[in-house]
This record gives sequence, structure tokens and C-alpha cells, in this order.
Amino acid sequence: METTIRVHTDNLTGDIVERIKHLFPHKTVDITIQPADETDFILENPAFARELQERIDAYEAKKQAILVKAEELL
Repeated sequence: METTIRVHTDNLTGDIVERIKHLFPHKTVDITIQPADETDFILENPAFARELQERIDAYEAKKQAILVKAEELL
């Protein structure tokens, strides 16, 4: 069995170790820590993925930059 746990570092607690032990009782496990790929977050959300694809299509059709304000991303 393999699992991925995505958690923001602000939410890390000692409880996560207990949950891992519960998922893999009496096993040796490999734990790898790396920053999450932000594009995964976008692509996992259908609305964000659709918006991204629409902007890519618009850019390719017009061959010009698309300006985005930070508040439009929320």
C-alpha cells in the first residue's frame, strides 16, 4: 500500500505520526518530505483547471499576454 499525505506545515502536529502508524502498523516506512507542486493543486480542482486551459487557449489564439490580478485568483 502506498499513500500520499498532503499537509500544510502550519497544520503539522504530532498526531500525524500516530496516523501514519495506524495506516502502516508494524511496518518500516519511507517518509519523503518535499514542497508540493502548486500546479497539482490547480489541476485537481476542475474549476481552476478549466480556467487555466481557457487562458492558455486564449493566449495561443491571440499570441498575447493575459494579465491577471491577484484577487482574481481567489
